Amino acid sequence: MVSVVIATLGGDLSKTIYSINNGSLKPDEIIISLPDSSRSILNSSLHSNLKLIYANQYGQVIQRLKGFKEAKGDYVLQVDDDVILDRYCLENLVNFLKKNSCKLAASPCLYDLDGNSLYIQQGEKAFAKIYYRLINGKKKFLPGGITLAGTNLGVTPNNILGDYIKVQWQPGGCILHKRNNLYMHNYYPFSGKAYSEDLIHSFLLRRDGIKLFVLKNAKCSTKACRNLLSFKELTSDFKSRRYFVRLADLSLSRMYIHYFFYLIKKFFKR
Repeated sequence: MVSVVIATLGGDLSKTIYSINNGSLKPDEIIISLPDSSRSILNSSLHSNLKLIYANQYGQVIQRLKGFKEAKGDYVLQVDDDVILDRYCLENLVNFLKKNSCKLAASPCLYDLDGNSLYIQQGEKAFAKIYYRLINGKKKFLPGGITLAGTNLGVTPNNILGDYIKVQWQPGGCILHKRNNLYMHNYYPFSGKAYSEDLIHSFLLRRDGIKLFVLKNAKCSTKACRNLLSFKELTSDFKSRRYFVRLADLSLSRMYIHYFFYLIKKFFKR
């Protein structure tokens, strides 16, 4: 049995739900976790496998956790409400987990809505080499890795030499778990938008002995957002990343270097 959990504020999720239900493997249930009963989604009655629940709290992590607790499937897919799954995405993720008896979680490659990799290949230009040497030491740029500064490095399909790549973090927008491996505690201590929650979540999964993979033959897409953060957003991002860096015993000084470069970039793009 396969369950899908979507934490959302409500609205029009038709494209996401359609992509899930019209894939090569249709899930047994799609659990939509809303903050409270004042929120709803459009055309929920059109899908027989759809179930609405209420977390009675606002917050992506706590809403997703409520969905995990309600899920009945042996495999549980967490999906953001703006992610579109490729036709074979869910089937390929499930098959990968079925073939491996060890503790693991699997994610697809992420693309933008134009079909390009969501992540830009970095690390080769001179400035990038200096930057990554400063924030990550000798490791420099490692696809799918987490730097010593607590920043995440994305995976492009070109980074995957075989069928999959083992990574240190997974984007929270689409991850398939074995139900027995779900992390069932509220790990995010801040209110508002959950910055760096996928890094925290990935760290806690790995701490529990769960291996993380990105599959080349599993694909999903979402809208690319490459805008720089506002100063208000940057403050929230800083607080949550500092929490993660301390939790994972990384380098605060390298994190400060990262934000120094970010502010310079923001200044020249004004």
